[in-house]
Amino acid sequence: MSYEKADKTSLRRNRRVRLGVLVFILLLITGIGLLHQFGGSFRPAGVDALCPFGGIEAAYTLVASGVLLQKVAVSALILLAATIIVALIFRRAFCGQICPLGTLQELTGMLGAKITGKKYIVPTAVDRPARYLKYIILLLIVVFTAISSELVYRPYDPWVAWQHLSSAEIFTEFMIGFIVLVITLVGSMFVGRLFCRYLCPMGGFLALLFPVGRFGIQRNESTCINCKICNRECPMGIDIMGSEKVTSVECINCGTCVNACPVKDALTITDRRGKSITPIALLVSVLLIFTVVVGVTTYTGDFSWGTQSLQTSVEKTGQFNPEEIKGFMTLQDVVDASGIPKEAFKEEFKVEDADFTVPIKELVPKYGFETDAVRTFSAEYLSKNGTGK
Repeated sequence: MSYEKADKTSLRRNRRVRLGVLVFILLLITGIGLLHQFGGSFRPAGVDALCPFGGIEAAYTLVASGVLLQKVAVSALILLAATIIVALIFRRAFCGQICPLGTLQELTGMLGAKITGKKYIVPTAVDRPARYLKYIILLLIVVFTAISSELVYRPYDPWVAWQHLSSAEIFTEFMIGFIVLVITLVGSMFVGRLFCRYLCPMGGFLALLFPVGRFGIQRNESTCINCKICNRECPMGIDIMGSEKVTSVECINCGTCVNACPVKDALTITDRRGKSITPIALLVSVLLIFTVVVGVTTYTGDFSWGTQSLQTSVEKTGQFNPEEIKGFMTLQDVVDASGIPKEAFKEEFKVEDADFTVPIKELVPKYGFETDAVRTFSAEYLSKNGTGK
């Protein structure tokens, strides 16, 4: 059989560009997380406000009561909207072209391949039923978040744990999430995108939208040489060579198979009308959608990149809202903004004077109270006594 070989230089460039973009996004979001932990005059929004899954968690409460969950911002809903737009056109391309947690798994997978020199295949008897775990996790998160009106998944989320690696909370509030993160990264050294395959609730949500997406992987049976490279390279363990069109909802449209195929156009990213686009065009399109959505909403003021101080909030609204107290704030910030006497906090929480300028979340190991306790006490005090100003 004669066939035209793919341009290896082009394939190599495509892989490098995609990996470069993924690493850039990972570093950018990680940097924002560090600034949120240690920022000075400007402190970016937290991980919950800059993750589209926060929009899914908050959706029920927002529709039912018109109120956003604590820690979730409008920006999370905007990112969710951008993710859904991408899904309606390019299926699960958010997972394959944007998601920083997916990037972490790919990087550790590359490391594992260098160390062991091979990839491990999960037996079908284990792999197939395990793929349904992410749907069960998604359902449990949505149900229990709706019931409790709290982000129940937060302490278990490996991405939230990653964003708090530099925080004292990593061994308290996020200990389980940290364990999941370690298992995810170590496991991905042997099984491609372990968390994405079996546990990711965001992946489960996007898989539900997969059937309505337009672009997917298509195999040209007349030129395919059955080399099985696509199957070996697929990070999600899909049998690409087993069908003409990849209809598995596990496909994340990362383009890895297309960029590994040695035959020109034996694998393409094609829509239902037969129109094909290159892996680079797919990457650019996904980035463009997010850039436009975030750019426009940033311009209109709906997407907020930063967090405002309690004092600024009081100046804008004319009143103090205890729900706006964050873990990175200090008790002195609360005193200054609320007018509640310092002595009231000292009596309630037995805090020493020197610790009033320490972030509330860093007081947990020493005093044992969480940020929610400060919010509750502040609300109760103001309800009984009014402002101390």
